[in-house]
Amino acid sequence: MTHDLPKIEFKSDFELDIEVMTFAETFDKLGLSTSHDPFSPHRILFHLIIIVTKNTYEHVVDFKSYTLVEGSSIFVSKNQIHHFNKELINAEGYCIIFNSSFVDKSHYLLSTLNLNRLFNYHIETPVIHQSKTDHDNLISTAHNLRNEYMFSNGFGKSQILSNLLNVLLLKAERTKENQSVKDINMHWLEKFTAFKDILEDEFANTRSSRYYASKLFISYKFLNDIVKTLTGKTVKAFIDDFVIIEIKRYLVTTSLSIKEISYKTGFEEPTNMGKFFRKNTGFTPLKFRNKT
Repeated sequence: MTHDLPKIEFKSDFELDIEVMTFAETFDKLGLSTSHDPFSPHRILFHLIIIVTKNTYEHVVDFKSYTLVEGSSIFVSKNQIHHFNKELINAEGYCIIFNSSFVDKSHYLLSTLNLNRLFNYHIETPVIHQSKTDHDNLISTAHNLRNEYMFSNGFGKSQILSNLLNVLLLKAERTKENQSVKDINMHWLEKFTAFKDILEDEFANTRSSRYYASKLFISYKFLNDIVKTLTGKTVKAFIDDFVIIEIKRYLVTTSLSIKEISYKTGFEEPTNMGKFFRKNTGFTPLKFRNKT
């Protein structure tokens, strides 16, 4: 167990801000890692897409294991906790990673995507199975993305990769839209995504529902209606659950003391964090750490 939770930034052997690797290549690269154990929980600071093309693979995201079969894909969002399984070597597929720089460079394309469901793990499962895609699977698009990534002629490569990634994400988002509750206002999804992004940055500073509403320039009642419709929770309950997940992440994946974790998650006193955690989980932080 590391002293603090590893935060893994995007690193590539290429000048591009995207990598499209086979499972075999990914496994070899993971074996060379010296900064962290890729087979133990760590936080990623980029987006990851895993698409299985043959056999079965299980991937762990936020302590939950997801089984992927041929045609399945999983979308791991920036700032999530995940880890690889060594059984990756027994399956075939692609690992696609891209960072914010790639999105920024491709802004004219990717900014038009309303990916409010695809990388929104608070309201959606991160997995898409081929059986749910209405025969519109992602494998062929992933093949094209890989072929362009490996193509020797570099002319227009970044733009072509942007277009192909754009197609893959749109296909996945379309599947998510078909699976989701219908008739939800897209504006509400956009506001919820903005709320989640601000919360990720500022939860350690404040858990005030009204503060987040003010940051979004909407009323507390409107924000509460949005969150309750999409998640079934009030804003306060959603914020509390978010903080609990962060505390659990630190407890399970680091050797930080309870006192250190309390400061990192916005509590001035460890006793206050302990009371908050026990009220929401039924365990003291120490008991939760020892049982997992």
